[in-house]
Order: sequence, then C-alpha cells, then structure tokens
Amino acid sequence: MQNKLEDVLDKDSFSDYRLLLVEDDDIIRLSLEDRLRLENIPVHTVSNLSSAIRELAKEDIDLVVTDIRLPDGTGIDLFNEISTHYPGIPVILMTAFGDISDAVSLMKAGALEYLTKPFDISDFIDKVERHLSRIADTHLTQDGYGDKDSFKAGSGRLGKSTALRKIERLVARLSESDSSVLITGESGVGKEVVASLIHHNSLRRNGPFVKVNCAALSSTLIESELFGHEKGSFTGAVKQRLGRFEQAQGGTIFLDEIAEVSPDIQVKLLRVLQEREIERVGGTEPVTLDVRVIAATQVTLDESIKNQEFRPDLYWRLNVIHINIPPLRERREDIVYLARLFVNEQTSKTGSKIKGLSKEAENQLQSMLFPGNVRELKNIIERAVALSEAPWIGPSELSIEDDDTHDLNTTTLKQATEQAEQFAINKALDENDYKINQAADALGISRKNLWEKMKRYNINK
Repeated sequence: MQNKLEDVLDKDSFSDYRLLLVEDDDIIRLSLEDRLRLENIPVHTVSNLSSAIRELAKEDIDLVVTDIRLPDGTGIDLFNEISTHYPGIPVILMTAFGDISDAVSLMKAGALEYLTKPFDISDFIDKVERHLSRIADTHLTQDGYGDKDSFKAGSGRLGKSTALRKIERLVARLSESDSSVLITGESGVGKEVVASLIHHNSLRRNGPFVKVNCAALSSTLIESELFGHEKGSFTGAVKQRLGRFEQAQGGTIFLDEIAEVSPDIQVKLLRVLQEREIERVGGTEPVTLDVRVIAATQVTLDESIKNQEFRPDLYWRLNVIHINIPPLRERREDIVYLARLFVNEQTSKTGSKIKGLSKEAENQLQSMLFPGNVRELKNIIERAVALSEAPWIGPSELSIEDDDTHDLNTTTLKQATEQAEQFAINKALDENDYKINQAADALGISRKNLWEKMKRYNINK
C-alpha cells in the first residue's frame, strides 16, 4: 500500500513555497507566524486587505490564509481579487462563528475550506501542510523533456529562471482547477510541454490527453477531425467517427496553433466552450462533453483580433488563465541548465559514454541566439551526443553544420535573429526538397507562418 504523502514528505519539502497570512489580530497573527516558521513554512504576514493585494502583486504566493473580517474590507473581497487576477491560488478562510455562512458561500465559489475561531493551532498546521502537499505532489509524465520524469512543481525542472519557476508553481496551483488555459510563446519554447504538465497535474490526469495541431489540418477536414462525423454524412464517410473532442472525454484537449483556425470553426469552438457540447458532422443530436480545453499560439492574438482574424469572444473564453513562455534568449540562465539535462537524457537513452559538456561548449551555447528555442537546443544536444567521440562534448560538435560555423555578421539582436531565422528556413526547405508542409513541421511552425516568412525574406520555392 502506498504511504500517505504526509508520511513521505519531510519538513524541508515546503521551504520552496510561500504562504500569505492575512489577519488583523496581532496576537493571532504573530502566534500563527511563529508556528509556521517553526515548521519551516515560509510565510508573509499582513494585517489588512490593501496590504494583502500589494503582497500578491510583488510575491509569488502559493497559498493564502485569510480572516473573513478585515479592517479595510473582507476576506470575500480578497477572494474575489485572487479569483480575478491570480487564478489558481488556493484560499483557506478563518472565520468567527457568526460568519460561517459567508465562508460556506466562498467554499462553493472555490475556496478550499474554513477554520472556525478559536481553532487548535496544530489543526491549522495540518491543514496548511496538507494543501501544500497537494501542490508538492506533482509526479508528472512530461511529454517533451524526457520519459516519465518525476519531479515536484517549483523544483526548476522546466528551467532555473524565475519565469519558468513561476510557470511551474502556477501549474501546481491549477491542480484542482478545470479552467481553460491559453499558452503563448514563440515556436519551440515548450508550449506542448506545459500543456502536458497542466493535464498530468490535474484531476483529469487519468483521462486522455489529446493533442491537435490546428495548422496541420486542412480546412475541409478540420470540422470532422475535431467534432467527428456520422456514417454517410459526406463522400467517404463509410462509418461513424469520433472527433478529437469526444476522444478527449474525461481528459484534456490541447489545441495547438489555435490562431490558424478558420472563422467558421471558431464559431463552433465558441459553442463548445459555452454549451459544453458538440454535434458530429451529419448528426442531429448534441453530444455532451466533459473536456478541459488548453489552447496555444505563437501569434499575438491581440493583433489577430484587431485585424478581425480571430473572434474576441472566443479569445476570452480560452484566455481564462494565460501562461506566456518567454523565449530562451530572454532567460539565458536556462540554456546550460537545460543543455546538461538533455545530455544526461540522451546518454541514458543511448548508453553513450559521454560525460558531459566542456566549459568551452557551455560558453558557446551561452552565446547562441536559439531562434528555435528549447526545441533547437534539444536537437543540437541530441546531434552532439551522437557525433562526439571524446568523453566531453566540445564546441565543434555544437556547430549547426558540419563544415560551416554559420558566423553571424550582424550589429543588432534583431538582425542576428533575422539572419538565423533565414538560415533555419533555407536549411529546412533544402532538407525537405522544398516541400512546404514537411519544412514547416521540421521548423515547428504552421504552413501559413512559413509562407509569410518566405515572402518576408524573399525566399523562393
């Protein structure tokens, strides 16, 4: 029988998490603060609503414990602020007997639970540790950065940068949420990886995780692919087929490149999110859905909305929780960290005797621009492990081409990025015999995006 999580975790396992305690009674606040610190639980304490809001804005908070009655507002106001601006942060309420009805109402709205004053301080600590344990207990199967990796949210498994640590902690806070999520970021930053983490850390972890690349589906097939079809609904429909949404029942559907979806399909997706039901092509009866939707795009949807290419009402339905993943060049502290991780994964997978990266190789990685982001870094490391004959990977194994170091003669970051992007596009086209679909897949972008970039750089097919 598996041990209870509380029996497995030691006290140090909570040291990476931050609790916000909101209590206007000085004696209660100081007593709880002292006991939390004794249990090695980092805590920020404030005595009123306005201070709590300021603390949420400047700190990465994992759990909030608040009194219902505050001198400049109420715990209800704070809960509403968290729900609107910091979705996913769990809230425990402390309340006097006369305010129990308010606490019950907030629990129905999503608060974790409440404690009625006066309460036993040991019971208080047990509840806090139990909820922090739920955040810590994120043993996930991570699609993209290795097979069946087990780690705790906030451990830095995605990267050591502050931006990536915050994303991990947000994923942990979403463990009991079922809200739609929109993930944005350049191609190759790891949007699918984060979507997978959200699913495997959620209450739907035992259900399917269905991935759909919207850009790869033709306009004539996408409706059938997403929503399914009935037998005889069109030429070639020789039997009933369940679409991706029905395949995801009880789990999560990941709609990558959502900006590539046509306006008529956008209308149907909006109905799915509003009504939680679909109709198969050629069908007459609605099919009720139990599916969480995670969408991703590398396109700035604000511009698409402004150009009337994307529906604003669909955007707001998808963008309940927004996660933006910055490009690798903006979090350079992650480059060597992830490179070492990928070397270990490749050597374990292939049985290679490679010991790691030389200092010169790490310095070269730090100087690279990585227009392909983490995907490019991983491909470079995979190639280096395969080609290296020495115990340590050197700079020569990291070059983009065997006989060409691809020197970037540029003066600005923008110029360097554009030159690297042109080089990557030309290389992908050449390696795929100028087949646009295959080249776009190799680059990790949509066919439409590749055509636009080819036009921009005057690259002819």
